[in-house]
Amino acid sequence: FPAIFGQNENLPLDTDASRKMMQILTDQVNAWFTDTHRSLEEIAAGFIRVANEAMCRPIRELSQARGYEPQAHVLACFGGAGAQHVCAVARALGISRAVVHAYAGILSAYGMGLADVVVDL
Repeated sequence: FPAIFGQNENLPLDTDASRKMMQILTDQVNAWFTDTHRSLEEIAAGFIRVANEAMCRPIRELSQARGYEPQAHVLACFGGAGAQHVCAVARALGISRAVVHAYAGILSAYGMGLADVVVDL
């Protein structure tokens, strides 16, 4: 993993600190639900499921609002983490094929560079 953390963005990922903070969060979640116990890994997987659903929702809503069924299409991903999520998102939408372009992250950044700057008042 690249060394991009810290004030000077030159430190590696501190897996011990990350695990410690996730354990604190896991303990807090488990304190709310006294009838069941979730492991750190289950809590982390839950966050990923929530993120994937947050990506599914607009795809589902926009497609269906325009009369399209997502299952009839191929899902193309973009962004630096697109390839990490595309299979789960496609599965949740009932899509059987997905495309991961070799430059998906670069093209996403390029698109951001071309986008108009808009200020909401």
